[in-house]
Amino acid sequence: MAESFPFGVTALASWGNLGGSHAPCREVAVLTKMIRTLAFSCSLVALFAGAGAFASAHPERVAGQVLTVLGDRHAIVVRCDARGSKPETTKLFKLAAGIDPASLRAGDRIVGLADPDSASPTFDEIRVTHMEIAAPSVVRPAIPLLVGDALPETRFVDQRGRSFAFSDFRGESVVLTFFYTRCRDQNECPLVSSHLRILQRRFANKPYHLVEMTIEPRYDRPAILAEYGRAYDADPDRWTLATGDPQTVLDFAARFGIDPFADPRIGLIHTERTALIGPDGKIVDFVDQANWNPDNIVARLQPPVTKPATWLERLDFELSKLTVALCGNGATGYSGLQDLAIVLAILGGVAFVLQRVARFFITH
Repeated sequence: MAESFPFGVTALASWGNLGGSHAPCREVAVLTKMIRTLAFSCSLVALFAGAGAFASAHPERVAGQVLTVLGDRHAIVVRCDARGSKPETTKLFKLAAGIDPASLRAGDRIVGLADPDSASPTFDEIRVTHMEIAAPSVVRPAIPLLVGDALPETRFVDQRGRSFAFSDFRGESVVLTFFYTRCRDQNECPLVSSHLRILQRRFANKPYHLVEMTIEPRYDRPAILAEYGRAYDADPDRWTLATGDPQTVLDFAARFGIDPFADPRIGLIHTERTALIGPDGKIVDFVDQANWNPDNIVARLQPPVTKPATWLERLDFELSKLTVALCGNGATGYSGLQDLAIVLAILGGVAFVLQRVARFFITH
């Protein structure tokens, strides 16, 4: 019985001479065809696996000055020199696996390969062109807070000018984020505030509280915070916009890995971190990008209940965290389960093609 095959398989069949009655020639032809088909199949798999990486990687020679070395994160902050028509920019770069952060210091002039326009750029093949021997680090020394740690009894000031501490929210789950009101990057602080507005609606009349802590406390005083809060319909009873003594606020932020510094062109450069805090005042989890999904936060903080969807929602949260870590802010609003389904569909499609090719050779 004749069987139809895709064009690619039909083309492969023409590579070997399948006709004739001479068994040795037939065996050699079939063996040759199988080797060629296997090579073609491997190339197809490699193409599927590497398409995303090749599509987004555009490394170029980049020069600049190291502003901060983040050894625990294997990353550096670099003020990149102007490139053609593009002005100077300040970016957080991951370091390639073979580069030791201890070999770099704040103030060093460096050159290497990177893609500064990428959402999560990586610096590789770094060469120090001028070493700053005694340059002090701009990172604040701080003992990092980890999952399971209780928040310190530090007092701050909210948008109404009232003093508060996180112990005041004991018995409520808390979502803590960091921002500053003058941020103009719509994929950073404004995006986080928009997510909190959604959470405020989802958490209405339930034991949850939102806290947005400024990282520019000298400017973001209570009146400024109150005006900002009105733009996002923030209810002061459920959504606290926090400031306080600048040293105290920035020391607190540093314990979450937030070390902002000023750039005259784009404002404050800072990393992103959202902390999820349980009713007992201890940290439950972290999300390290601005583009988290509000639905996942709700699922992560809801108290354990005996319903079939609970484990599925938790899995979606963990997969979404992984997607955000790998894809950066380009993954805004994505579902971790949807991403997993897409990957499985691609792998299933490749497996189906390979199975059809193998079946063709077995039956012929």
